[in-house]
Amino acid sequence: MKKEIYGNSATIFLQGRIDINNSEELRDELNELAENGIKRIFIDMSNLDYIDSSGLGRILYFFMNYKKKGGTMELHNVRNENVKKVIEVVRLDKIIPIKEYNVD
Repeated sequence: MKKEIYGNSATIFLQGRIDINNSEELRDELNELAENGIKRIFIDMSNLDYIDSSGLGRILYFFMNYKKKGGTMELHNVRNENVKKVIEVVRLDKIIPIKEYNVD
């Protein structure tokens, strides 16, 4: 899991699969950023092939607590159709802002 930090913002780049086997790593990365004073987190999903309910649950749980503490978070570049469908089915797109950017 790659991350880039710039000022009080950070982007986490998800790749491959996020599931019950590695969703704790995502949780730990998000918590570390918050503990280090990052106020804006972007989760780039352009290279994400699969996410299960444990991965989505980690993101949602973190977002709800982070928002209460004044942090903001967005999901970026949800390109995989299956990932998009899962996000829409659980209505995560109605809770966390999703933005698309052209990356060339």
